[in-house]
Amino acid sequence: MKVFSKILGLLLASLALGSCGGGGSNGGAVLPPQSGSITLTATTTTLPLNTSGLLPHDHGPNQAEVNISLRNADGSLMVGHDVSVSISPVNVAAISVLDDGTAHVDDLWGAYTIKGTNGQATAWVNSRAIAGSAVFTASAVDPTTTRTISQTQTFTITSGVGPAPASITLVPNPTGVYLPSSAGGSTSTLTATVRDGGNQLVPDPVSGNAGVDNIQFEIVGNAGDARLSSNSVTGSVSGTSVTSHTVHGVATASFQAGAATPQGPIQIRATVDRADNNVSNGIQDPVTSTTSVIVSDGKLYSLVITSPSLDSLRVNPPVSSGVTLTPDGTYSLTVSAQAQDKQGRPVTSGTPIAFGAIDSPLVGFPDQGAGSFAIQGNDGNPQEGGTLFTAPTGHFTSASGGAGPGDTLLVFGKAVPGNDDLESARVIANINSATSLNVARPFNPNDYGNVVDYGPVLPYVIGRATEVNITASAVTNNVGVATAEMTFPVSRLGKAVYIWAQADGGPTPGGGTRLVSAISAFDFVGEAPATLSASPSPIAGNTTTFVTVCAKDARNEALQGAFIDFAFQGVAGQAILDGQSGSGTFSNPTGSSGCVSGSITTSGIAAAGVANIQFSAGPDLSITVPISPVGNGLLLQVSPSALPPSGGSVAIQVTGSDGSPQAGVGVSVACTGGVSSSVPGPTNASGQTSATISNPGLVNNTGGSCVYTAGGTGGPSATVTVTAPPTGTPPPAAVALTLTVVPPAAGAGPYSVTASPGGASCSAGASPPQIPQTCPGGTFAVGTVVTVTANVAPAAWTGSCAVTATDPKKATVTMSAAQACTANF
Repeated sequence: MKVFSKILGLLLASLALGSCGGGGSNGGAVLPPQSGSITLTATTTTLPLNTSGLLPHDHGPNQAEVNISLRNADGSLMVGHDVSVSISPVNVAAISVLDDGTAHVDDLWGAYTIKGTNGQATAWVNSRAIAGSAVFTASAVDPTTTRTISQTQTFTITSGVGPAPASITLVPNPTGVYLPSSAGGSTSTLTATVRDGGNQLVPDPVSGNAGVDNIQFEIVGNAGDARLSSNSVTGSVSGTSVTSHTVHGVATASFQAGAATPQGPIQIRATVDRADNNVSNGIQDPVTSTTSVIVSDGKLYSLVITSPSLDSLRVNPPVSSGVTLTPDGTYSLTVSAQAQDKQGRPVTSGTPIAFGAIDSPLVGFPDQGAGSFAIQGNDGNPQEGGTLFTAPTGHFTSASGGAGPGDTLLVFGKAVPGNDDLESARVIANINSATSLNVARPFNPNDYGNVVDYGPVLPYVIGRATEVNITASAVTNNVGVATAEMTFPVSRLGKAVYIWAQADGGPTPGGGTRLVSAISAFDFVGEAPATLSASPSPIAGNTTTFVTVCAKDARNEALQGAFIDFAFQGVAGQAILDGQSGSGTFSNPTGSSGCVSGSITTSGIAAAGVANIQFSAGPDLSITVPISPVGNGLLLQVSPSALPPSGGSVAIQVTGSDGSPQAGVGVSVACTGGVSSSVPGPTNASGQTSATISNPGLVNNTGGSCVYTAGGTGGPSATVTVTAPPTGTPPPAAVALTLTVVPPAAGAGPYSVTASPGGASCSAGASPPQIPQTCPGGTFAVGTVVTVTANVAPAAWTGSCAVTATDPKKATVTMSAAQACTANF
């Protein structure tokens, strides 16, 4: 002890001398300040899995509360300083905090900054669905030293069960393969996921210092020359049964079809050993999972014709013609053929599919609906494996001029059970008689083990394409679908047409090649959404009058051959249309204008707004029109009662209580939704005026309505609705207006025109050379009514614009498509 005392005394003496400034080189040395500290206190550091889906506010057994204490170096609380908390990995555990307006009580975080208060903070560690360890870290910046201080705590998330395998899932990708002789893939990857009783991935299998295999893959049943391959601990293995091992609970194997592999589903089983997670030493307690891989040849066996319900119609082209883009009067409909092999798998991509269509000779369109084909019957009898076709009641030589070589015979084999193989589209080689003909390619033998001949029982149609054309051929994509386009004139919407698709399939028992066909009936369809309108609206009640109902597509093209149903509602007395009381169908379908008229007789209509009539064309297209009593003052009627999405013109009629036209009556208008209307002028001597509804809201996929009222507030009114495009329809592109100013050979000038809305203008100078000037007039939403105003009245307005009746300096143009307006001075 004495020795230690002397040494300490000398040390103290030397320190004292150094501090007196007696020549020491360090002067007055100062030690750096010490940083504060963070202390973590957790209610527990071991948590069970959150298998019940508990939320942080439940404060369940899967949650630990962590108190965080921040202190300065002198032990005092570090008041008013933030603390950042984090945890990793977040798939094992996550943090929740108190509701502070930003983070709510049930939010889970991987990292969060808690606002500092009194040197204390609280966070909660919440276990998740994966077992393991997660490290919680709290850190802050010491205000004295500006250094970061931190503290960590490890939390263990346990499943509470051992790591032995308890379940296995086996998934093939893809679920089907093709024989090597086809052009498709012949390999499928099998993925096995192995979990323990706590739904955790099993640990990688080991035995001492070496790995072992813990899963067996095997083909169950007849495999032919199919093989499995995988990676065993001993290296690559192949055969009908192989072993492998999981990595993070997942093992893979490959299934390979061979040339002699049987077609159909091939069962594959994966097995693990619950006893010791090791199959290399035998399987004592098996856990299995089984899946199937379908093997097929990818050759065509069946066809189905479909058409998508959305975005399947295209307006053609538009065609560029100078500065104007004009539709050419045709639509194109997307049609598809879904091709499958005998196992229900898509045929291999690139398989060619031929398409065709017939629309003539057709009778009864539109006067009797969509029309029916003139050469048809229900007693067709194709010769199995031959070219002869007969029909006892056939009229191949007489109906609508008869049939001839090159026409198409469609046989609906699928319409009669047992004749699917005779579904046919064949080109006619020659007509033998009214009941007999030959086709260019033999019919299929209808042989699935035995040739079956049911006799003359099959429906058939003979025709040719006169107004329709369709893509001649296409090839299948990777899901076995070939797509074509059917093009037809918009002047024939509603007309019946048959479409067929066909391609070579597999071999027939006799050594030939089966020609697989599919036939589907369509109509020439219009662009959605369709509009049903009535004229006039409202309908005059307590009298006999006529009503016209029109079916139009979204571009206001006539939908012909449509049968319109009706039903009166709220009529106390008599309600008759075309001789039918209460409800029924117009006597005729819509004609070439898309309209049909009928006589309505009603009585007992006591007050406006009580009675009405509903018109409908199918389950999704209807309109309700009010019936207003006459004899109670003015009656305002509009025609039509509805317009397509682009809007259009409205005729307005005002009559007195005796039905006489009322001149000089003012008509006001109020619109809702995305539409707008021009203000009608006073009625003329015939009691008539008009307005134009435009729909700039078409760009926003909205419709709307306009209410026209006669004689001021409280006067009779009528509503015109504007159909909205279907939800999700892309807005139409803005269309362009082109302005042209043509100056005279000599004149004062200058000359100019201005478009409204938009304000775009165009002008030509007065000084020679007086060259016509063409200028962009702006772009506008479809349906916009543009007014073009000249500085002086032109000699003539030409192009798409029409001079207004009240001011020759003004012309209007409706932007249904790109337009051009010329002012000739």
